[in-house]
Amino acid sequence: MTALSNGGEAANKWKDDDKLGNLDVGVFGSTRDAHEAMAAMNAFSLGWGKRSGQVTKDENVDDLGNEAWRLWVDGNGTQVTYHWRRGNLVLEAHVQCFGSCPGDVDNATRVWVAAIDAAAQASP
Repeated sequence: MTALSNGGEAANKWKDDDKLGNLDVGVFGSTRDAHEAMAAMNAFSLGWGKRSGQVTKDENVDDLGNEAWRLWVDGNGTQVTYHWRRGNLVLEAHVQCFGSCPGDVDNATRVWVAAIDAAAQASP
């Protein structure tokens, strides 16, 4: 994924006629710092989700990095957010539908997340 390279701000976003995607990556000084950041990110995202719509999924994800988590919010367009950690690397991938939302938006987001995670694992 170009978003994990030095592609600048434009490399971590995409948009089509119906949805917007955003990727954020943080590198922390230690695994402990990354773990603490994950807890804060999850709490912030959950709070924002409750304020902006109805949280329909708030769950751990077993087959993605460390401490992987998924949030699904309906309301002002369906939103799917994944947070996960690889050591001291913390990643967030977020997709929001603002037009017609495909029924498989979570599956499509998960494919994107898997590609991001593969690139993260391959990075030196």
